Amino acid sequence: MAKFSTLNASGEETAFSYGDCFFREPLSSGSRLTIGPSASHVDTLVALAATWPTQQYYVLYVLLISHSGAQHGRYQSPFFESFEDLQVFLGTYERFFESDGRHHVWVASAHNEGTLVYDQHNVIFAYGDLPQYEAVLRERGFSDGEFWFPCPHCHSYPSTHVGDEQGILAHFPWQFSPLQPEDEYD
Repeated sequence: MAKFSTLNASGEETAFSYGDCFFREPLSSGSRLTIGPSASHVDTLVALAATWPTQQYYVLYVLLISHSGAQHGRYQSPFFESFEDLQVFLGTYERFFESDGRHHVWVASAHNEGTLVYDQHNVIFAYGDLPQYEAVLRERGFSDGEFWFPCPHCHSYPSTHVGDEQGILAHFPWQFSPLQPEDEYD
């Protein structure tokens, strides 16, 4: 079962891919990159975070649906003191992040150099040095192209991932805060 899918002509769920494209999306203050990887979402996230000069990070894990009885909300990690620590954490839970639609994962610079939001729709929203991000994406074979979430679409929340959910929530002494209205959208 795919993390994010659409319905085919027969009404069956089919994995959906954006096809390795990105575009600049205007916001009320500035713009962001909206990135649609076809695969290797966590690897793309890591490559973009590697562009920040200070290499100190934190992660915000936004839990929307729980199969373990955990409280839905925002879980902020302690600071990662190195790029390697961030790689290890994201690599440990890569399969869970890429195959389960119950969450969003934010990676942010500890020094306000950028923020990356990997959402439950398999899209990465990138804030910060957009030209640098674009260069990284082009090196990885991405092309310019606007896209939107397909409608209708489906999110997968396999109950078989309860151990992954419990593992991630036990990984750190997370700082908890309630969900924000912008965390839940379809």
